[in-house]
Amino acid sequence: MTMQQRTEPSPAAVLIAVAVLALVLTVAFGPLGFVIGLALFGLMFVGTKNKTADQITPVRTRSRLRRLSTAGRVAIVGESHHQDAIAEIAALATHELKADTGNGTAVPATAVLVPEPATRHDLTAVRVDLLRGDGTAVTAGYLRGEQAVDYRPLLLDLAGRGEIGSCPARIVGSDQRYGVHLHLGAPRLLLLDHEALGTAPTLPAEQQVAVVGEQVHQHVLHRVVNGRTPAHVIAELRDCRIVRGSHIGEHTLEVLLEGESVGQLTYAMGLRYCDMAQEWRARTGRALCEAVITNEGTRGLQANLLLPK
Repeated sequence: MTMQQRTEPSPAAVLIAVAVLALVLTVAFGPLGFVIGLALFGLMFVGTKNKTADQITPVRTRSRLRRLSTAGRVAIVGESHHQDAIAEIAALATHELKADTGNGTAVPATAVLVPEPATRHDLTAVRVDLLRGDGTAVTAGYLRGEQAVDYRPLLLDLAGRGEIGSCPARIVGSDQRYGVHLHLGAPRLLLLDHEALGTAPTLPAEQQVAVVGEQVHQHVLHRVVNGRTPAHVIAELRDCRIVRGSHIGEHTLEVLLEGESVGQLTYAMGLRYCDMAQEWRARTGRALCEAVITNEGTRGLQANLLLPK
């Protein structure tokens, strides 16, 4: 992983340099030099006190973003030290869809997880940055210490391959006090096993929903998992009609992996999720969701979708 940090002189160093220059000018030119030095000092002081939003940006990611599982919610810490940076991302995202939370409005953002170099003070720090549209990022906070211990090894593995983990984030609160939480899966299922569908966003992964009819699509499931179970994959949802049973002809959702059907939702689940999938497809281009494929012995491979509650 390569993250490029822009280094700038600290405000204190700039002010000291200007003060020294003012002293030199005073010695060389007398009162006129003193006035010029004071003017320079004042200009630099105002400049250091009024940093623009562009100066907040600390890093640009050159790594390939690796989509992480969203099947979980993780609150971060340390946001109080990065309120200006978070406010900037919130302002940039206000034109996007805002999700309603119990405590107000949540602004969507994209987070990247950066394992920081170990120090004698902290061996496991994982920094949470929020991305701008141009690929630059600002720091929003850190994973909690016990969570960083669990996630860091996987993130370091990604870094060794030139990748950086990415997940959806939500900014909550207002300009009085911002907080950030991540849509991030547990470490054991953090890395998706199948990414052929690219980086388009997936539906919120909040509960498991069973797929029916997998028994006639076992060859597709076996090809996708390639001997590894459980496999955490990305599925696509497509409108279809039920072809057998008491609800024949009714609408539901077909489940696709690698463009091939592996089953469908029941009639009841189709009623619940058809409109949601259609809205998601209109907004993002495809109705994608996470899924977990498990080996159920004599029942064969089974797929469970991770969908909103």
